[in-house]
Amino acid sequence: MIVRIRFGRGRLITDRRGKNIRAARLLVSLLTLVSVSCGIFGLWRLGQDLGFAGDFVFTSGLLSHWQVWVAATAATQYGRWRLSRYSKPARLATDETDDEEEPAEKAAARI
Repeated sequence: MIVRIRFGRGRLITDRRGKNIRAARLLVSLLTLVSVSCGIFGLWRLGQDLGFAGDFVFTSGLLSHWQVWVAATAATQYGRWRLSRYSKPARLATDETDDEEEPAEKAAARI
């Protein structure tokens, strides 16, 4: 007896440009959260230096300076901006497909 197992066809691997767009969009969302967190740490440390806030989490070392946290915020925002520009063609492609369906909806609404 011969048993054959057939698997469905998965996604094709191609060399097309922008094939990691979904991963880039996910990373954009995560980098936004990381950037906000770094900004909060930077403001907290600056507030402690000015006497407005309580004790900071990191008391010594590289992470105990507010400049490091502000630089990390700027770097993650720059990375988020670059990735959002990379994933922009996917958003435009989905918007174009939505526009193709729009005249039919308008025609149905007029009837």
